[in-house]
Amino acid sequence: MANNYVYTLDGKAYINLTNKCGNACSFCIRNTGDGVKDVALWLEREPQSADEVLTAFDKIAPTLKSDEVVFCGFGEPTEALEILKAVARRLKASGYKTRLNTNGLGNLVNGKNIAAELKGLIDVASVSLNNYNAQKYLEITSSVYGLRAFPAVVEFAEQCKAQGIDTVFTVVDTIGAQDIARCRELCESLSIPLRVREYVADNYKNEQGV
Repeated sequence: MANNYVYTLDGKAYINLTNKCGNACSFCIRNTGDGVKDVALWLEREPQSADEVLTAFDKIAPTLKSDEVVFCGFGEPTEALEILKAVARRLKASGYKTRLNTNGLGNLVNGKNIAAELKGLIDVASVSLNNYNAQKYLEITSSVYGLRAFPAVVEFAEQCKAQGIDTVFTVVDTIGAQDIARCRELCESLSIPLRVREYVADNYKNEQGV
């Protein structure tokens, strides 16, 4: 199996750093396959350095139609924080815009506030809110962090916003209209936008990528 550290969807580059994730979300694409569209994302060997990822990126760079690069793979990108930062630094120096799709648990994973370390490296942080309180969140995610997970997600998003990172929360529409409304109320109270994602089994639809 190829180790796809970098893959493309509709001319946009996505960075796949790790299989590790502290959540087991009910809607996760890992429940239905080993990749997205026709790209296998499960890594037999995770990258050991930024150079491995950047070498793969340089090979596909001429084919890109977008200057945005998204850290979004089969695991949680902040589980590989140092490689993420090193890759983002090079990409930013080369003129690319960067987006982090994250479960928001990077502070718990790394045992520190990582938002300050992402400042200047990540332009947009898309944070999976999943639901509006700790118990509801845990029911969806089965997080290894238990009831600590949800407040950590909210805190991380607030910290990213405070660092000047364009921050947005996401939820999947499978949680239902009532819970989405409660999520929207929470997001409005935090002055962080909410994007409601349509559930798609492989997380890919209408040439919008993941």
